[in-house]
Amino acid sequence: MKIRNVLASLEDELSFPIDQNSVIEQIGAIEIEAPDAQETEMISTILGHVGQETYTTADELFTTIIGNVSDEYIGRKYYDDRGANPSATAVGPTDEADVSF
Repeated sequence: MKIRNVLASLEDELSFPIDQNSVIEQIGAIEIEAPDAQETEMISTILGHVGQETYTTADELFTTIIGNVSDEYIGRKYYDDRGANPSATAVGPTDEADVSF
């Protein structure tokens, strides 16, 4: 399943509120495709990293799923279209001689 279809599927397949174990029993075997369509991750694996919870809405469960997918689901990691990449530029002076006032 493509990640953009997950919320609609949660709304169709589950009744809320629902606990984590019930989610895993009912839809845990569903695989979610990474954006590159080469990797997949099962919902049971994604939720396995989360402590026991009860979800009151499909949005709440969707947010939990999206927040716990692996790095393969992240586009360009550390990308920032608003400025320089902090990991690629110096954060501060590296030598006291370089400091000017």
